Amino acid sequence: MDEKRRYKRYPVLHEIDKTIQIALNEKVLPGVLVELSAGGMAILTFASISVGTEVNLSLDLPGLKTKPLSGKIVWALAKGEMWRLGISFTTIDPVDFRHINRMGFDYADCNTKLSLGVTDVCSEKCSYFELCQKSARLAKTTKTR
Repeated sequence: MDEKRRYKRYPVLHEIDKTIQIALNEKVLPGVLVELSAGGMAILTFASISVGTEVNLSLDLPGLKTKPLSGKIVWALAKGEMWRLGISFTTIDPVDFRHINRMGFDYADCNTKLSLGVTDVCSEKCSYFELCQKSARLAKTTKTR
């Protein structure tokens, strides 16, 4: 299968109950970040936001705190009483872009190594380390405690 995405995408906040705040006009709406890439992200929210709507936000996650970002809703999918929204970044600080992109590459590199049977893949130098919920990372954390 051909990969059509321009940037590596990775899951965020598996078991972390952390919301992000989306500024929309004069309202602030909570959302849960599901996936992130240097080009955008997917969130879950209780609010229906129309495709094409401009939004403002910033991210404050373990290992990643961004400057304010701007984006546009590019797709919306109803999931029961919730909405899964795709946001394409329209404005992102170059340093934040590189950091998020590096996290995507580190995540994909780890997956490749794990699929090849490499077991000692985890390092605190990995830019995705603080968000990682893979068993290799969890085992490393358990050993160091």
